[in-house]
Amino acid sequence: MYVTTTVDVSPWAAVKMAAILAHRSEAARERPLPGLLARLPEAERDEIIRTECFTRLTPGPARGHPHRLVA
Repeated sequence: MYVTTTVDVSPWAAVKMAAILAHRSEAARERPLPGLLARLPEAERDEIIRTECFTRLTPGPARGHPHRLVA
């Protein structure tokens, strides 16, 4: 599958990182993503977590409603 949509979540990056670090046992481990993120310099970590990527699985906007996606 391919990424079809990206969303800039920069305003929530600090909250997102706090949530990741709240899982202390995961952040302390070397290999899982939370642990890898916890050890990165802040600038690199922020660059990674400030964008969310999604893949559209449905055809697109609902007919007659160009801003409402089909569920």
